[in-house]
Amino acid sequence: MHCILVSSTRAALAGALVIAGLALAGCSGPNHPEEVANSTVNSFRNTVKGHAESSDGLVQFRALGPIDVVVDSVGGDVEIIGNPKIAVTTVQVVREAQHGYLRGNDPLDAIRMIDWNAELTPGPGPLETLRVSSSYDGPEPWFIRTHVRIETPDLANVNVQTVRGSVDIVNNTGGVDVRTDDGSILVASMHPLRGESTIIGSGGDIDYRVPRGSTGFFDVEVVDGEIQTRITEGLWRYVDKANTADMVNATLNAGTNPVIIRTTEGDIRISVVRNPLGYGPVRTGA
Repeated sequence: MHCILVSSTRAALAGALVIAGLALAGCSGPNHPEEVANSTVNSFRNTVKGHAESSDGLVQFRALGPIDVVVDSVGGDVEIIGNPKIAVTTVQVVREAQHGYLRGNDPLDAIRMIDWNAELTPGPGPLETLRVSSSYDGPEPWFIRTHVRIETPDLANVNVQTVRGSVDIVNNTGGVDVRTDDGSILVASMHPLRGESTIIGSGGDIDYRVPRGSTGFFDVEVVDGEIQTRITEGLWRYVDKANTADMVNATLNAGTNPVIIRTTEGDIRISVVRNPLGYGPVRTGA
């Protein structure tokens, strides 16, 4: 007769495995041990990586007609889309903190200190204005981002101030004032644009795409990049003999409305084409 001796530690481990097996056999749904384990692993992984993110629910507004949009963000990407197929305006904000490895609960604590607000108010001009703003009162604000996505049936003028993020404006009918750094900028509309616009970026490309009938007096300059133009649907006329690959002054269809575009460490592309949304990459997918 052979005797097998099992230490108390091994016996305890064997028992735990049996219990775990029984639990796995009889539990399903969100409290399934596999789901709990995955959640625990993901939470641990996020803590180690120093990353936290919170996607807030949709906020809806019903405007009386076209609206202007103003976004003042502490940082992050901004998408603003005019979509005539929808009936209401929606706003969605994703709060993000990216502190980096081994920062423990710092990112979680940080996103709790991010605040944002959205409201639709009359004026100051003839249209209603949707204002979206975010703020952060904690330390190390350079790790904070509030990514904003707005979709509205009829988009007029747009004003965006952000940092550490890219800006996409699609299907606007009015002028834009966009300023960001460490991100690219896209303005692409199927509507002829004839308003005053200022587009200032750094650390990224700028794409300005408009259709036939658009106008402008363009003052364009880039540092550590180049200016590219494709004009197939309008009259583009250079007004300064000193135009170079990094500085251009020109009119589109004899327009007098100023269009000022600046960036560093990126290219500026100006396209006047039949289908601005179908020309080149449109990051929103609109």
